[in-house]
Amino acid sequence: MASGDDKSASAIPRHVGIIMDGNGRWATKRLLPRPAGHRAGVKNITPVIESAFDYGVHCVSLYAFSTENKARPESEVNALVDLIRKRLRPMTRELIARGAKVVFSGDISYFPEDVRRIMSEICAENTDKTAKTVNIALDYGGREEIVRAARLAAASGEITDSRIRANLYTSELPDLDMIIRTGGEKRLSNFMLYQAAYSELFFTDTLWPDFGKAELISILNEYGSRTRRFGKL
Repeated sequence: MASGDDKSASAIPRHVGIIMDGNGRWATKRLLPRPAGHRAGVKNITPVIESAFDYGVHCVSLYAFSTENKARPESEVNALVDLIRKRLRPMTRELIARGAKVVFSGDISYFPEDVRRIMSEICAENTDKTAKTVNIALDYGGREEIVRAARLAAASGEITDSRIRANLYTSELPDLDMIIRTGGEKRLSNFMLYQAAYSELFFTDTLWPDFGKAELISILNEYGSRTRRFGKL
């Protein structure tokens, strides 16, 4: 099955989160420097997102750079930031050309001014709220997001679920229906903890640069076979 055309709407996840893990190990296995793995991982983003959209998914959130990633060796962090600087615009241009809207989650103040400017320009390119959305999490941490949202909710007078939701980076997006993590690890690693409350979780040993359309479709089909009860019988 290549698409979601003959599946019911409830069998297709509206919002898919992807923890793109395994880039460094992919490079190490090939006796390459770790940044080579990150470059290979970036090249894989567009085809995977396009396959998800073709299936019927409306929104894809990518865990691209976590708050914890900043604790990696300075040389690797600098290489990651430079990769964002060089590849973010070309990659998102392809997606926007297909009608997608690109948004960002996280504390982008961490990044240099030129990188922030690129992000701002990208966000301004497609403001169609009905478009399929690519949400890229950069300097993102789920706990930090919840603390930030609760602080803003308290400042408005009362901490409630609806007010916290309104102050999340993803306030205009639906909750995550499912999360895919590549690379063999089986944890969320601080990824969208509030939005993942009832997400279906899928873990694969495939390293992110090797994760392709066939495996994505297989996982999406498995999602459609699950029964989601949301705590009910």
